[in-house]
Order: sequence, then structure tokens, then C-alpha cells
Amino acid sequence: MGCEPLQVLIEDRDRPVDIEPGTRPTVRWRLDPLPSWADRVRLARVRVFEQPKGRVLVDTGIQPADELNGSRLPGPDMDPSRRYWLTVLLLDAQGRRLMGSEPITFGTGPGLVWHARAIWSEEDEKNSSGPQGNAKGWALMRGVVRLSPGPILWASLYATADSTVPARQFVYRLWLNGRFLGCGPVFPLDGEDRYRGYEVTGLLRPGAENVLGVVAYAMEGRRFQAQLDVGRPDGSVEHYGTDAEWKAISGAEAFPDSASIGTTYYQAPAEDIDLSRYPWGFSRPGFDDSAWRKVRIRPSFSKCLAAPADGTRLTRVKAHRVLAAAPGHLLLDFGSVRLGGIGLRVDLSQHLDLTVRYGEVLDGQGGVRYRLATSNVYQDRWRLQPGSNRAQTWGIRVFRYLELIWPAESDPEGLLASLSDGGLWAECLEAPVYDDHASFHCDRPLLDKVWQLGRNTIRGLNADIYVDSWTRERAPYEADAWIQQQAHMVLDDAPALGRYSVDYLIANRTWPTEWPLYSILAVHDAWMHTGDLTQAAAQYERLMGLLPDRYLDKDSGLIVKDPGTSSQMDGDLVDWPPVERDGYVFGRVNTVINALASAAYKAMARLSRALGRRSRAARLAEVSRKMQEALNERLYDPAVGAYRDGLLDGPDGPAIDHCAIHASAFVLAFAPPSDPARLEAVGAYLRSRGMACSAYVAAVLLDGLYRSGLGADALTLLSAGEGMRTWKHMLDQGAGGTMEAWDPSIKSNTTYSHPWGASPVWLISSGLMGLRPLKPGYREFVAALQPGGLGRAELTMPVPTGDIHISYRITGKVDSRPGFVLLPDIDLDLVVPQGCRGHLVLPPICGVRPGGQVEALLDGSPIMLKALDAASRVAGIRCRAGSLLADALPCGHHHLVLPRAQA
Repeated sequence: MGCEPLQVLIEDRDRPVDIEPGTRPTVRWRLDPLPSWADRVRLARVRVFEQPKGRVLVDTGIQPADELNGSRLPGPDMDPSRRYWLTVLLLDAQGRRLMGSEPITFGTGPGLVWHARAIWSEEDEKNSSGPQGNAKGWALMRGVVRLSPGPILWASLYATADSTVPARQFVYRLWLNGRFLGCGPVFPLDGEDRYRGYEVTGLLRPGAENVLGVVAYAMEGRRFQAQLDVGRPDGSVEHYGTDAEWKAISGAEAFPDSASIGTTYYQAPAEDIDLSRYPWGFSRPGFDDSAWRKVRIRPSFSKCLAAPADGTRLTRVKAHRVLAAAPGHLLLDFGSVRLGGIGLRVDLSQHLDLTVRYGEVLDGQGGVRYRLATSNVYQDRWRLQPGSNRAQTWGIRVFRYLELIWPAESDPEGLLASLSDGGLWAECLEAPVYDDHASFHCDRPLLDKVWQLGRNTIRGLNADIYVDSWTRERAPYEADAWIQQQAHMVLDDAPALGRYSVDYLIANRTWPTEWPLYSILAVHDAWMHTGDLTQAAAQYERLMGLLPDRYLDKDSGLIVKDPGTSSQMDGDLVDWPPVERDGYVFGRVNTVINALASAAYKAMARLSRALGRRSRAARLAEVSRKMQEALNERLYDPAVGAYRDGLLDGPDGPAIDHCAIHASAFVLAFAPPSDPARLEAVGAYLRSRGMACSAYVAAVLLDGLYRSGLGADALTLLSAGEGMRTWKHMLDQGAGGTMEAWDPSIKSNTTYSHPWGASPVWLISSGLMGLRPLKPGYREFVAALQPGGLGRAELTMPVPTGDIHISYRITGKVDSRPGFVLLPDIDLDLVVPQGCRGHLVLPPICGVRPGGQVEALLDGSPIMLKALDAASRVAGIRCRAGSLLADALPCGHHHLVLPRAQA
């Protein structure tokens, strides 16, 4: 991405070589860590070159840095199979150089016209007679490229395959000259095929043979296509594609018929590998492929589009600890949830049959629970050969724990020691991380562990697309993606993955009535985080189509519809599993649906206004306002201090005499009342009920509490140390990732790898520490702290131009009130990234009345902070009367000290 501290991203990616031809590339840079001169940056210049020191193709000239950062370049031409180099220069107000980047390369893919043909191995029916027949899905392919001598300026390799559908995973793994490149393709959006590009300049051998090796699995489609583009210094580009000269063998001998490790949603093979039949070294030059057949040519790919996010990368992870080790048995803990499989390297003097078992949790009997509650059976059988063995899992397993079993009576000498000492590791497939600085620490160890659990879940399960769980369904869902994107944006400055995942769901909506509304919120929230309107502009009409206009009753302003049933299109969900609905009573007017719809209409109004569609924005804002008003007029029950579940027969029907916490939680989060007394009453009701909802609705409940200024209540639930419906309970069960349900007794087929349970990562950032954008891209943001009873905390969060760091310490005793606290004092540090301004909102201070003032020290100088005379909302957060506001703080490190105030 560039030399620190200047990091450059193109299309929100690190040196992409497969940008879709014709795209005007976006360039963005970050200063991380923040240098001492960052506050002097005023101007910038971007240039694009034909070669690292060649002809200039694009020169933006010197422009205001804040306007140029994150903008689309006017060029270059971006023709297919091209490569370019880009530099960023930062200057002060007088045009003096502060820092410049090294040349950053990027390029285009082949687009719709490839110099390649689709191929696959010949059928091998004799190896497909087993009970499963899945051995015929395996193909090992090999192509030799003979390059002419001479220097290579650049080289890119592109690949696609078909079909991801039956196994819901990638189709190929690809190597060049023995070096692993990656796997793919990503799930397509809408009937197209997606290809991925790889930077391979340093892997090629000019004037010699170069070998591409592929291990592929597919039960449908069975097509693979690749193209190697080689650019020479004279500007010429050579194309080498898959063709009839490639060779292949069926993988059936090395991967015989096996059971499925999948569920009712997908079928993927157990990998019962016979290593004695595996063609070791076939992806390297010098391998004897004389016994291999020529490939067969398959039907052409009609529409290939580039994958717009960087693909997963393979990361080796050592075992966290050895749980058991004895002849014939090894049990390992890899510390947190992992996606992928394992790698093994061991020398043997004899054959050995090895059983490999993966599990999300232990079975309580000295092993892993490899027969998952989701019906997956995570067991592979590997036949090791005498001599050197090097093996790896090909497909996807989700696990924290690994168990290896072999016959104790034939235990080879030194096997256990070899496996325990570097001969065994997890091979994790992970989305690339661009900024690894995200962190959280506080004086409550349990909350640290909860944040870390969420962090490990997002990092461990982010792959080519967001899915609900890679264990049971391997499918994207809107509410899951909304939560996962919120948490992901807190952990890394990498919006491309979330953008593609939401695009997928816009094109492929799922069945619940309210789920498509989360796609609208996700696009809006991503815009506010990144400042980039590209997705909103491209998907605008489709997003409008996701609004529930067909159910909008214009007279009442409410969404009115039959509730429907689960798993049928436009069935109201409210919560999942159904036992977590707190007895919710469904009616034709559903409070949850209306609260969420109100927020979706408001989000579309804001997007419309930003895109210049002002008349439509006004209409959408009015729909949102009227719906919110109707909710608060018709559905609040003052006798209970909570919102009713809905209206039974429609807007004129009787109110449902039931108040599940979901109704109040969704109203607070998405359609809050303006009356402070009502907010306090609803807060008291929710306080009395606790976490009477699922891990999914917990995100809405806690966000609603934080938005209502009830941060102490939110903290109580976040860091609860007792009870089943807590994140501590997940930790106590040995979960390496957040769970789908709080406990298996609630959902018997629950997974321990469900990102929708990782909401504490985002809630701690936006709620406890109060970091929310005031302007798109965090160019202005607020830190509206709600520490509750937490005496010390610090957070680092990446944003588009750098990292926000905030920490505080309270030394005196807080004055606890229902839902919030009065602070005795505070010592606070805030780092504002380049190009940003930060606003501070501090909780009320003991002894300072609303409308009063208090003296503080800011960066060593005394200032007066004014206390709000009435409650006010800032970035959607209710700031109580008496809250203290500081003037906007510019880029840099700021230190604020507020000593104990006198009454």
C-alpha cells in the first residue's frame, strides 16, 4: 500500500491488478501512524504513469488534499489487460513537499474477451462408481508456459471457474511454479461469472518453462479458465491462456468417493486423501506429465466480470495449545475460530492411516465434536505414504479444535513429536487486513474478552463474501451482513468486501419482510463511514425497490400487511429462533417492521439528497416522519412504559395487548420518541426485562439503549458475568467465535461461528466510546462517551484517512443514576486523523448544572466547557441535559483534563 505512514489504496484495495476495464479508479490514502506534520497537509497531487519512471498518463495537478483524497481519477484509459503506476504527493499550504509515495501499481483484467478457453479434465467413469459419486468432481490440471528471454515489466494471472453453487465454496486452488496464489471464484451476483487476478511478476522465469497447477472441485459446470498476461518494457503484452494443450487427470484416485461434510443446504466432499496417489510437484517445472491426458474444452464463459474485492489469503497459524498428546492421539486448540483447514509435513517409514477431525467445540469426552449439531460431519481420512508427506485441506472447514487419530499399535517413532513441533498448522483462509491497529482495552477483563471474541469472529470468518455461517448454510443474509459490516468497518479500513456482499443481497434478497431493509441501512452506513456514494448511485433504483411501498397505508402512514409465515417470501421474522421472540404477537401492523421501515425510508431520503434527488428525498423523509409519528402515537402503552407489538387487524384495529421487548428495542434504535420522559420510561421497562431476545436482536437492543443515552444499561448487558443470554456464556462454552444462539438449548443446531453475534465490536465503538460520523467519511465525527461504570477504556478504530484513537480515565467515584452516570472527573486523549475534525461530548459532571460551565485543560491550556441546558441528539445519540460539549478539534493528538468540579 505504500511506505508508512503513507498508505495508498486504489478502488479500496491494495495494488489490484484486476480492476474491471473502463472503470475510473478511485485513489485514497491514509496517514497511519499519524506523523507530527499531518496537520500541515493542505494540498496533494496524484500522477499515473505508463511505467514506474515512464510517461505521465494522468496528472491531477495540485489540488486541495481533502477533495482529492477518495476521488475518482479522470483516467487513464483502463483498457483490458493493462498495468499502470501511481504516486501520491502531499504538500503544505505553500506547496512544499511533506511526503510522497513510491510508485503503486494497479491494473485491469481481461474484461469480456479472453485469450483463453474453458477447460476441465476428461471424465473418468471407472473412478465414479462409489456410493457418493463425488470423486468425479475433482480435477487436477496443469499448463506449461514457455516464456521468451528478456526482462518482464509486469505480469498478471487471471482465473475463473464454475460452479460455486452445489458446494457453496470456491472451485479452484491455483499455483504458479509451486507457489500458491489463491482460490476462487467468489459467488456471482446475478448470472455472471467472476474472475480474480494475481500479481505474479516476481514468480515468472523468463526464457524458461513456467507451470500453472490447479486442483479443482465442482459437481456442476466443471469449467476452469485462466489467462497469464506478461508486459514487456517495450509496451508489448503477451497473452497465454488455458487451451487444448493443457493436461489433466481426474482427481478420483487421490480423492476417492467420500461422504459429504455439508448439510441440507449444500454438499461438499470429505477429503479422504490417498497421498500415495497424489501427483506431488505437478505445479512445478520438471514434473513428468507424460501419462496425463489432454484436457477437454468446455463451453465458453459468456460474461466474466472482475471480483471487486481482494480475495482470501492463506495464513499459517500455529496451535494455541496442546490439549492431549498420546500415542495414536493428538488434540489441539487453535485459540479462536478458523476458516480453512490444516497443513501437515511429516516423514514416515511406513504407511499410516490418519483420521482428521475438526470441531467448533469439544465433545466433553476428550475429543472434538466433529459431528456438528448442524449435521456436518467434519471428518477426513488421510492415507500417508512412506517417506516425505506434505498435505493440506483443500476445502472449507470451520473449527477451533483439531483432533488427529491413528492406530496406536503402529505409532511411527517420532510422529507425535514431529506433529507437535512445527509439523502441523492451521491453514486459514482470511480476507486481507489493511489496517491491523484496531484494539480495545478497559479495566473490566471480561469486556476485553467479549470484544476479542467478536474481533476474532469477524477476522476469522471474513472470506470472499459475508455469510451467516460457513458451517451450516454458507449463504448471505441481510441482517447478518448489516451487523458483520458494522463490526468489520470498526476493525479494518476495508469496505470493498462489505460492498460486494451487500450488492449480492440487493440482487438476491432473502425471505423475511424486514431483511431487505437492512440492505438499505448497510449502504447508508457504509457511505457515512467511507464517504463514497458509488454503491448508492449504482444501486439506487434497486434500493428504492426494496422499500415496502406496496404495504404502505397512506392514511395512517404505517406498513400494513399480513404477517405471513417463516421461510416464505415477505414473512415477518422479528427474531430468530422463534423462542427468542419474548412472546411477540403478530398483527397486520407490526411495530418491529414499522420501526425498521421508518429508518430505511430516512436512510433512502439521505442518500437521495446526497445524490441530488431532492424531490424524492423530501417525499421519503416525509414517509419516515409520518411513520415514526404514527408509531409513537398509536403503539405506546403508557401504563406499561413500553411499546406494544402492533395492531391486530390494521391501522384502525385493536392494539395488541402485549409488549415484547423487541417492539421497544426497535423503536429506540430506529424510530425513537422525542419525549425524554417516555425514553426514561421505556428504559426502565427494558432494564427490568434484561436480555429477553436473541444474539441478533441484542445488537438492536444495545444500540437503542446507547442512542437513548442509557449507556450504563447497555454496559450492564454487554459485560454481564452471569446468566445464559450473555457473551460470557459463549466464552464459557469454549466457543472460538460468536454463536448463532446464546445456548444450544435455545437452538439445537446452533453454530459457534455466526458473525451476527459479534455486535459488541461495533457497539463498544459507537456506543461506549460514542464514535459516530457527523459527515461522510468521518471528515467530522463525534466522540459522545457513555462510560457507565467503566473507569478506564481505550479504543483504536480505522477510518478512511487514518486511525482514531480515544482513551479516558476516571479517578473519582461516579454518581450512578438509572441508565447513566454523573462523572466526578475525566482525563481523556483523542487522536484526530488527517483531514478530519473531532467533536467531544462528555457525560454530565457532578456539580455542574445544565446550562452551566466548567473549566478544563485542553492541550495544556484552560478552556470553558458549556453544559447543555436541555437534551439534544448528536449523530443520532441522545446527549442528556448537562452533557459537556467541546469545540471541534483539528487533526492531531489532543489531551483534555477535567478535574473534579465544585458545586
